[in-house]
Amino acid sequence: MEGIIKIAASSCCWWHDSLDNVLRKAHECGFTDIELLTFPPEIFSLHGNLWEFSSYDLRHQLEDYDLKLAALHLGAIMTSSEDRRRKLTDYAKRAIEVASEIGCKIIVEGGPDRQSEPFKPFLKSLGELVPVLEGTEIKIGLENHYRNWIQFIQDYEHIFQHINSPGIGITIDTGHFTSAGVDPAEVAMRFKDKIYHVHVKDHIGTQSVALGTGKTNNFGMVKVLKESGYSGYLSQELEIEDRGNADRIACEGLKYMQELCAI
Repeated sequence: MEGIIKIAASSCCWWHDSLDNVLRKAHECGFTDIELLTFPPEIFSLHGNLWEFSSYDLRHQLEDYDLKLAALHLGAIMTSSEDRRRKLTDYAKRAIEVASEIGCKIIVEGGPDRQSEPFKPFLKSLGELVPVLEGTEIKIGLENHYRNWIQFIQDYEHIFQHINSPGIGITIDTGHFTSAGVDPAEVAMRFKDKIYHVHVKDHIGTQSVALGTGKTNNFGMVKVLKESGYSGYLSQELEIEDRGNADRIACEGLKYMQELCAI
């Protein structure tokens, strides 16, 4: 049974803009749903520090632009020190609280750097988050990222061997899978019941390009997701070098996203 897939834009598309400008530009492009990069201060602040957020104010700010919150993106739980791991885990707990207050059901979280940070403390953090998710409708989608500890299919298999919870699943990032030489359609097939969210990029090798101009197998992945009954979001992400045309490319990406959903 095919699922009904929703479209969102990530505030990543307007990386250098203020939150208000992000919301305005997303609305003007025709998007109705937005994913916000609300990284913790230990990483760097982008479109909101959740320790300082008023859920009431954010809800009304979204309403001003006729937008619905699709997901909160927290960056990653880094493990270079126990203090850093602890702070980023506590931030994820705060995100669950904010998401509950505002009616958002997806939190995106990444893993530590593969070369410089240990993996086991990341599993410890996920174990701490599982009981916080219980009794809520919120799910954490673990995002793959080129060169971190969530990069290959085997990495997800390893995580799910240790963390068996309906609250912890996958955010597919099609661009980062392309960078790692992994077909996102294969991931969608392997983890049909664990895909909670999707970041749609287009890549040529490790380079992010405008949607529709790269070689990423987005259409093959969406076909698998639809056949699996996926009914979550496809969230447009752009990390292109051509910042001068970023606004135009972000708006043009909506048509590509609609074509993806129409297959």
